[in-house]
Amino acid sequence: MASAGAQPQPETPATNTSPMGGGMKIGLGVYIAALLLMLIYLLIRIWPVDIQAQVQSIEFLWGTYQFHLEIRYFLLAALAGALGSYIHLATSFADYAGNDQLSATWAWWYFLRPCIGASLAVIVYLSIRGGIVTGGGAGAVSPYGIGAICALSGLFSKQATDKLREVFENLFRTQNPVERSDPLKKA
Repeated sequence: MASAGAQPQPETPATNTSPMGGGMKIGLGVYIAALLLMLIYLLIRIWPVDIQAQVQSIEFLWGTYQFHLEIRYFLLAALAGALGSYIHLATSFADYAGNDQLSATWAWWYFLRPCIGASLAVIVYLSIRGGIVTGGGAGAVSPYGIGAICALSGLFSKQATDKLREVFENLFRTQNPVERSDPLKKA
């Protein structure tokens, strides 16, 4: 009971952080394990063994396909970025599930994280391949270099996004920004 002179305490807003149920936790764990197997399988299948050959056949479970080397590099970038993000999400899952702090509201984050990593890795790959980030050209490319940079961009997506923002701001910097009659205000 509060005394007559005491200030009432503000109510804290209810947070929507219900714990993840056991079935959902198991399902997410199975998804994470299957995702690793799928990423490794796909990386092995598309890895350019002979970089002298411009077109190579790739056998997947459902057939044989012809891919140009540039398309294989593109796929390698996306898969390596997804693998980097996988490391981030698997570590997060293990930490939170192990401490029994896994929240159901984060389920979508676990499912979409590899897509974010793959997308960001493709942008990083295109930036590097186009010479924007390195200042060089689209010369000789190493699949190991592509895999490493793209996996790291997936793993450290915040830092990779910040670097791309910096490059973009420097590339498209204006001397005198345009004054708008009705600008949007930042919150």
